[in-house]
Amino acid sequence: MVLVQRVCLFVNSEKPGAGALAEAVRTTLAGCGIAALPQAELPRCEALVAIGGDGTILRGARLALPFGIPVLGVNAGRLGFLAGLERDELHLLPLLAEPVGGDMLDARMLLEVRLWEGERQLECLCCINDAAIARHSSSRVAELTVDCGGNNFPYRGDGVIFSTPTGSTAYSLSAGGPVLDPQLESILLTPICNHLLFARSILFSPGAAFEIHIPEDGLALTCDAEPPVILRAGQRVTVRRAEEQIRFIRLKTRHFLEILSKKLVAGGREG
Repeated sequence: MVLVQRVCLFVNSEKPGAGALAEAVRTTLAGCGIAALPQAELPRCEALVAIGGDGTILRGARLALPFGIPVLGVNAGRLGFLAGLERDELHLLPLLAEPVGGDMLDARMLLEVRLWEGERQLECLCCINDAAIARHSSSRVAELTVDCGGNNFPYRGDGVIFSTPTGSTAYSLSAGGPVLDPQLESILLTPICNHLLFARSILFSPGAAFEIHIPEDGLALTCDAEPPVILRAGQRVTVRRAEEQIRFIRLKTRHFLEILSKKLVAGGREG
């Protein structure tokens, strides 16, 4: 249960109409006694309100994660799968003045991605959507072997994507992967432009752990579309479920299939 008195506003000012939408959010929140504070005041806040598209909501969620506070996305973009509200639904914001809990908090699993050189850890990253190991500075086909519990899966193409159910509608979907209900707990492995006959996604249990040895230079690791981490031959990447979760605030009751229908099947006309 969360009692929201202060929220951090995180706004994509480059998104058309996002500035005006942020002012409308600020005014509505003030009317129900909730202070809207800038990003510098995030440690004092009980929630973060991200205004923009899915990319903005992802960045806001990454900021909120170390403080353990939930995130409400307000869609100022087109699809907005992570958004809890559309721009014409601000009348629901006063619900934040009530204790937030139960069905209003949607917990999502994350991925923990580590980069190693020998036994030395170089990076530890947390992914809400996905982690991709893909070609970066080379035109050559990437040949990767994914090890899961001693079972090897060879891939020859542009790379591979490890995705949470939340991220199944992101990069993995563009690469031909399936859409997963975000309430599932699983890890989705999707090849990118695989040159082998086996080019299907594989859905693993949430307890699966993966190791990928980097055979050559020219590859990069990208988490949630953040700036890439350049990989070098001889390094290895491990992927597993993270201990942390991210929580999204839902102020309305909508089934995933309804969201999918309106945003994907209908071409994203809602946002």
